[in-house]
Amino acid sequence: MARVVSTSSLAGMVWLPRNVEIPTTVEELNGWKPPLFFNWKPDFVQPFFKYGRSKLAQVAWTKALTRRLGEDSTIYVNAANPGAVSTPLVKDKHLPPICPDFVKDLSATLVNNVCWTSEEGALTELYLAVAIDEIKQKRLRGRYFHPQSVEVTNPYAESIKLQENVWQLCEGLVKKFL
Repeated sequence: MARVVSTSSLAGMVWLPRNVEIPTTVEELNGWKPPLFFNWKPDFVQPFFKYGRSKLAQVAWTKALTRRLGEDSTIYVNAANPGAVSTPLVKDKHLPPICPDFVKDLSATLVNNVCWTSEEGALTELYLAVAIDEIKQKRLRGRYFHPQSVEVTNPYAESIKLQENVWQLCEGLVKKFL
C-alpha cells in the first residue's frame, strides 16, 4: 500500500478571491494578478491570494489523482493542513519591515504561544502516511484533513472542473521531463 500526502493550508479556503480559478498553463499562472484591495500599492493582500490559490490546487490535485487511480487502487492520496505552525517563515517573514517594534513583539508572542510546534504540525501528515490499517479500513482517499486528523471539506476543491484544470496545469509542467 502506498500513500501520497499533499501539504495544503487553511489559506486554500480563506485567502481566495471570488470566482477562484486555477490556470491551465504556466503563462496564465505567472500572469495572474489578484484584485487590488483598498487601492494600496503595493497591495500586501495579493501574495496571500496567490498562496491560497496554490494551496487550493494541492487539494484539487489530490482529488483528481484519487479519481484517476480508481476505487480499487492500493495508492491512498490525501491532503492535509498542518495548521498554524511556529516556523521561521511565520516568525520572521510575515511582517513588513516598516512595522513598529511593539507590533513585531506582539506578533512574536502570539506565534510562540498560539501556533503548533513543528512536531505537532507534522502529526496529521504522519497519521496519513503511517496509519495503514486505519486508512484502509476507513478508505481514506481523496480527502482533506486539518490539524490532528480532522477531516474537512474544502467547497472550492469539490469542483471537477477546477480539479481538471489543476491536473492539466501539472501535466503541462512535467510534460517535457517525461
